[in-house]
Amino acid sequence: MRFRHRRAHELEEGESYYVSMTDLMVGVLFVFIIMLAYFALHFRDTTQELTSAKDAQTTALMKVATELRTHNADIEVDYKNRIVCLKDTDLLESGAAGERRCFAYSGAAPTDVQSEASQKTAAAQALFASTLNGDISRTVPAASVNLSDGSTTFDPDRLFNAGTATLSSEGQSAVLELARSLAERLPCMAYGVDASDCNNDTKMSAVTIVAHANINAFTAEGRAAQALSLERTVAFHQALIAAQPVLGQLRNQPQGGEPLLRVVSVGNSSVNAPTGGSGKILVVQFQVAPPPQ
Repeated sequence: MRFRHRRAHELEEGESYYVSMTDLMVGVLFVFIIMLAYFALHFRDTTQELTSAKDAQTTALMKVATELRTHNADIEVDYKNRIVCLKDTDLLESGAAGERRCFAYSGAAPTDVQSEASQKTAAAQALFASTLNGDISRTVPAASVNLSDGSTTFDPDRLFNAGTATLSSEGQSAVLELARSLAERLPCMAYGVDASDCNNDTKMSAVTIVAHANINAFTAEGRAAQALSLERTVAFHQALIAAQPVLGQLRNQPQGGEPLLRVVSVGNSSVNAPTGGSGKILVVQFQVAPPPQ
């Protein structure tokens, strides 16, 4: 019987085979570790991309909306005038059947051309608008808050007794709720008072109470309607400060500066305007100071 011995080169070939498999496994493991490190390093950027939007308003609202739930709803869209309407029952748990709520939206496409400072300012204003809307949307049904800049619109005929600058009971309630919200939010966005728990350095340049009306300035009745609009802005301003005196201390500059709250009356004169005027609204406008250069 003969015994066949493995030659030296056969042993070397076998060992070479196993060595190459080990190198392959080490290489695969090394690539896996590199990929894992790559995804770990980009996890923050990926998370931010998934949880933010290109426009500042949506980004700010997504930070506030912490309890979003998926809900199938039918909407009606007017693409020409950029208005979207939803059923009341789709927006509110206790909504009225058959009622609708409509909102205007911007037709401008989000862009990334804004500077970082401008984006920060826009996000701060949108966040302020959303929190203000959350404060008063349920308690002040006469108010309509623009979620882009916080502009809050009222029907002056609901705020004041007819033909006067005296606040109605509904107007008094609206002033109290608005003043409470502003006293909580504005000190962090203005000067003149000590503020705590502020999470941004964006400042307001002005909070303007504006009365708009279409009047006939060539008649005594039209001029009287314009004068009444101005009296109502002053009365609204005084009522806000009486409800929350801190609002009267706010300034738009660190040293001196103008009072943050101001009043304006705008009358659009037209010979076709009715005797008592028309299109009357009272708007509280919030103007954010531009970022420092």
